[in-house]
Amino acid sequence: MIKSLYRLFLQFSEKKYRKRINRLFTLLEFDKGLFLVDVGAAGQIMPRWKRAEKFLNYYGFEPDERSRLALLKQNNGCMSYQLDEKILSNKNKAQEIHFCKAPMTSSTFPPNRAFVDLFSEADRFDVVSKEKLDATSLDTINLPETDFIKLDIQGGELNALHGSSTSLKKCFGLEIEVEFLPIYKEQPLYSDITHFLKEHDFVFIDFLRICRWERDDIYTNLGQAAWGDALYLRTPEYVASTYTDQVQIKKYIAICLLYHKFDLVKRLFVLIENDSFLSAKFKKELGRFERRFRKSKWIKEGLNKFVKLFLYVDEEIHLFH
Repeated sequence: MIKSLYRLFLQFSEKKYRKRINRLFTLLEFDKGLFLVDVGAAGQIMPRWKRAEKFLNYYGFEPDERSRLALLKQNNGCMSYQLDEKILSNKNKAQEIHFCKAPMTSSTFPPNRAFVDLFSEADRFDVVSKEKLDATSLDTINLPETDFIKLDIQGGELNALHGSSTSLKKCFGLEIEVEFLPIYKEQPLYSDITHFLKEHDFVFIDFLRICRWERDDIYTNLGQAAWGDALYLRTPEYVASTYTDQVQIKKYIAICLLYHKFDLVKRLFVLIENDSFLSAKFKKELGRFERRFRKSKWIKEGLNKFVKLFLYVDEEIHLFH
């Protein structure tokens, strides 16, 4: 009974949140929507982006046929939706991919068994087949716009970035799965990706998730930090000094709102000389949205403090997110 009520509460909250995001995007008035490039599209459109899918032009890359066929069976409400079967890399020639037992662990890099075998469920990294598939670079495809890029290709992220230098000039931000430890042999790590993006005027903003592996369990909030989802964005200072097109500025604002970076939006308002292209209705709704979001965060923090009165919990461990 309690689980059912909790599930209904979550569904109600999600519905309300989605409605507010969509109202904000409608008031921003960018008719062509946002262009999302999803590299490693297995599973589904990222939940935070799916909330605003009717404003999305989606271009996904998924070379694993198992995952690609599952994606094609899903319904979506995007403005446009395309899936590419090629590997995204820095080379326009066939590359070998290691298909693992768990599709989402497949990679152009071989699994580092010396590391993954230390942890439970290591058999998901068992290579069941190898195949050479066509590869391309994002610059070769030359999409009309690349407002945001999501990369989750199991160690191949830096190679894909090297093939996207021109496309990155049109980009406002990236969400990238980064590894802190070598899950795959000779793969680039978080520091390599952050250094590369810094050279292209993107700054690290936040870890959206950190996954810690334990020797006797996996996907709990304890153990060794193995990988995480990192958010990189243009700074408001960069946007204000680089873009004069109102539509481009609106896109940056929309992306910041999806990731709840209200401080960046406020700073941008200060920096741009004239924000009259943003309606009074939008600004009012934005203030309301931020207040409600901060209130929900305050409630969750209160729940954490309440639970800690009765349980021994380290300060660094968050129970409610």
